[in-house]
Amino acid sequence: MPRLFILLLLFSSLALPQTFAQSDGDESKIIAFENLWNQMQVAHDADAMSKMLDPEFVLTDYDGSIMNKAQLLASIRDTSNQLTTEVSEGMKLFRHGDTVVVIGATHEKGTLKGKPYQHNGRFTDTWIKRDAQWLCVASHLALIPKSL
Repeated sequence: MPRLFILLLLFSSLALPQTFAQSDGDESKIIAFENLWNQMQVAHDADAMSKMLDPEFVLTDYDGSIMNKAQLLASIRDTSNQLTTEVSEGMKLFRHGDTVVVIGATHEKGTLKGKPYQHNGRFTDTWIKRDAQWLCVASHLALIPKSL
């Protein structure tokens, strides 16, 4: 009996790092997706962005407006919004099974209908793993007041 216990303990300790390695790989993928998201917005690549978003995706924008997947993709295609900078920093991931919540800071700079703008904010993105693929189901943006 003690021998079986030792073997089980040894087996479980060997299996544990593999679980974390798989988790780390998923989390690295999500960080890469977050960075790709920024590049896709700058490049107006709505087709590529579409592949990362769940059909029921919802975005709460800086101004409190809400967009679904189709509306976000239309805004990405809109060339009257010319992003020159879209950077995410300080990302932290919180995993809950097949759900990962990402928080971080964002900096955007560009022109909208010829008028320059610049935003510094925070974001929260929620990703789910469905059929072995990570998809973003929700994103929330908030401006950081200039006085901070």
